[in-house]
Formats: sequence, C-alpha cells, structure tokens
Amino acid sequence: MNLKFLDRFRRQCRAASSQDRAAILKLILDLEIALANPQEHTGLGLRKLHPAGLWEMRAGLSLRAIFRLDKDEAIFLFLGNHDEVKRFLSSL
Repeated sequence: MNLKFLDRFRRQCRAASSQDRAAILKLILDLEIALANPQEHTGLGLRKLHPAGLWEMRAGLSLRAIFRLDKDEAIFLFLGNHDEVKRFLSSL
C-alpha cells in the first residue's frame, strides 16, 4: 500500500507533541494490517466515515487522523481532535 500525506497533514503532525507523533506513526504503520484483518483493528478506532472512501483512525482519546482510500493508496488529509475533524468534514 502506498501512503501519501497532504501538506496540511504534515504541518499538523509537526505541530503535534512528540507523544502524539509517536502515536500517529504507530497508526500509520498498523494501517495496512488493520485493513487486511478488520476484526483485529479494535485499538485503532478505524471506521469508515463516508461512502466516497473517507476513513478515520484514532490515536488515543483526543487525536484523530482522516484519510481517503483509493485502490492501493492511503491519502492522509487531516489530523485533529473531534471538534476539528467535525469542522473539517463539514467543509468538504
């Protein structure tokens, strides 16, 4: 699986704490395994948000990553807390 990170996502990662960045990296590394074995992703909080291919993963209680799946590519779009994600999704 190919990974792509939009500039906005990269900036949000750089602004996150080192602990949050470590959690984000773990999510990204576990993504392909979680998608291949859906019963095993309970810790990631992986869920489909929209039929167009938007997905959400949780890094802890407050941090969420939004990404789009296109064939064999995951495109990471946004990183933020619940309220920020809600505003992001309503802007689409």
